[in-house]
Amino acid sequence: MPGFRLNYGVAVCLFVALALPAYPQLESSDRPLAILDGEPITDADLDIEPKLLDLRQQAYQARLEGLDKLITQRIVEKEAAKRGVTGRELLRKEVDDKIADPTHEEIEEFYRKQKSRINKPLEEIRQQIGVFLRNQRLTEARNEFVEGLKKDSEIRLLLSPPRVPVSVGDSPRRGPADTPVTIVEFSDFQCPYCRRVQPTLISILEKYPDKVSLVYKDLPLRSIHPEAQKAAEAARCSGEQGNFWEYHDALFEIRRITKDDFTKIASDLELDTLEFVACLDSGKHKPTVDADFDQAMQIGAQSTPVFYINGIQLKGAQSIEAFIQIIEAELSNATSTGGE
Repeated sequence: MPGFRLNYGVAVCLFVALALPAYPQLESSDRPLAILDGEPITDADLDIEPKLLDLRQQAYQARLEGLDKLITQRIVEKEAAKRGVTGRELLRKEVDDKIADPTHEEIEEFYRKQKSRINKPLEEIRQQIGVFLRNQRLTEARNEFVEGLKKDSEIRLLLSPPRVPVSVGDSPRRGPADTPVTIVEFSDFQCPYCRRVQPTLISILEKYPDKVSLVYKDLPLRSIHPEAQKAAEAARCSGEQGNFWEYHDALFEIRRITKDDFTKIASDLELDTLEFVACLDSGKHKPTVDADFDQAMQIGAQSTPVFYINGIQLKGAQSIEAFIQIIEAELSNATSTGGE
């Protein structure tokens, strides 16, 4: 079975809301938590669903990591028992003893690449770098060895991730509307990590042309990205002329967006610039962008980018493997339950 660990330690653009609106209940629960003068108080009355969702996600991740650790341990012990050795002895013989120490050249190459961050002479930390590189190799080799052992075991993961109901509405979509997997992206055109993940998203759509679609929603982090709101509105205005995704892609190609870029992109795309400028100046699409923002706050999405893959949250500029892991599981579930 492929490893099912997800990496949540990835870069995101972060916004901390100072005044949040009331949050609707994500999972209905009418069970009273208290009674005040004969009136019940339920989860829905507490307005803490984003916090609860985050806790559920943390609990899920802790269980997932615990499962991975325990399954790995048991698989290693099972193989070790077959060979009449301990698990530690098995790993030492099959992995640890086969790892070569890093060469002087490899240590120096690592130092050259990281010199601006290290700020110490090479000779002072040469040994530390050597230990780090060897441990890195050891971890990779052990993971590879264990993955090989897992292929001989039948493993079914029954732990279900928490899901968030996300309203798609008429938001822009790439791909067919009836795909078994829908990725909803909350993003900010000025967020560097949102820009970084775009090639990954394109690769996913190319890999699953009839299985996965992408829905875009705006989450402009106005307090740190001053042009993000208007950039979002500009993309919506371009959508009126059938060029939302072309405009979207052009915005993400710009490292530092300015107001002048909005009309320039429209001109480059050969849009009716007078119509575009009139739309943008009118603030016509501000309510749409604000509605996306409010929805993000309601479901606890306060950083960008954040994705909901059939409701399963994935934060940050994740690797394509992290997306594929969830997508494959969702496609497998759809097949097993009779879906397309």
